[in-house]
Amino acid sequence: MKDVIKKCFLAVTLMCGTTASASAQEFHRLDTGFVPYAVSNNGVVAGTSETQGGYFRWTAHAGAVFIGGANPSLYGGQPSISNDGTRIGGTNINAVTGEGEMAFYDSTTGVWSNLGGIGGSLDGSTSSGYGISGDGQSMVGLGWFRGAEAHAIQWSTGTGTIDLGSTVAGRSSRANAVNDNGSVVAGWQDDSFGFRQAAVWINGVQTTITDNVGSQVGEALAISGDGQWVTGIAANDRSWRYNTITSDFEYLEPVDGFPFLPNAIGASMTDDGSTIVGTVHSIGPSLFGAGYIWREGVGTTSMNDYFDALGVAYEAGFNFSVPVGVSGDGNTFVGLGLDASGFATGWVVTIPSPAGAALLGLGGLVTLCRRR
Repeated sequence: MKDVIKKCFLAVTLMCGTTASASAQEFHRLDTGFVPYAVSNNGVVAGTSETQGGYFRWTAHAGAVFIGGANPSLYGGQPSISNDGTRIGGTNINAVTGEGEMAFYDSTTGVWSNLGGIGGSLDGSTSSGYGISGDGQSMVGLGWFRGAEAHAIQWSTGTGTIDLGSTVAGRSSRANAVNDNGSVVAGWQDDSFGFRQAAVWINGVQTTITDNVGSQVGEALAISGDGQWVTGIAANDRSWRYNTITSDFEYLEPVDGFPFLPNAIGASMTDDGSTIVGTVHSIGPSLFGAGYIWREGVGTTSMNDYFDALGVAYEAGFNFSVPVGVSGDGNTFVGLGLDASGFATGWVVTIPSPAGAALLGLGGLVTLCRRR
């Protein structure tokens, strides 16, 4: 029996060594002024350039390439990306009207396609794009309706841009994210007092989200690829996960060092909803907080601890304080962080799938040893 245990221990040790060498985790620090927002399943990153006032597309091979578009800080919207990395959603200027519009950039043609609005405009903006579907065939965002009232909107191939409406008269709504095939949309709806409440639209029909005691949760920010799970930020500054099929709701566990989870945001999730990344901070800017990763069946871990456990090699003293995106397969992460000198910078971390495969092999080997 002792010989079997020794053999298993040796095999596990060798397997661990193979895992470490085969995984080749990569840490990339982006150039000054490039802020990543979203990442595709093949590691293509979409973000904004603070210096050039538009959007960029990043790959490990080519780095960050500016692709134009309208400055989100002026025209609204945020970068999003399709699963294959070919389409980037956001906002672009309509050359005819001179106003910002929800739009997408196609990397195969290098062209922006504007998607119109729902009849209104305000401050030089007709509409703005916040999310693109995994298949790249649907986009969601905000369209100006009348005056200062805006509605959640959705564009789909073959259908065009439609008004998802508002369920509270005279109040605004917005769509932030959409699932892989465009059937489920997540965002927010203003209540009668003007406070945001998280909402989902399933095949165009809106449902507002509340927690288990009926309290509003402030805003839905991300949705799983299959449309079953949604995450965001609550009015009590706690991250949460909601099941669009069963209506089950749960608050995420605290992060070490932040026991009350103040100012916590669930910013992005994997295609199956089993992994959520976000940030939590107490006082001051989120860059001085801690990034976290929540995994179903595991719980909440700080982003730094998670990367350390996987053996990711990164700059000493670097703090992954604001993770804002995770790829649908859970292998690539993007966000903002602080280096040891307190300098803010964008980052990308890739954990190739061979590492996961090796870990699965390790798990099977351990099970086999136990059975013996």
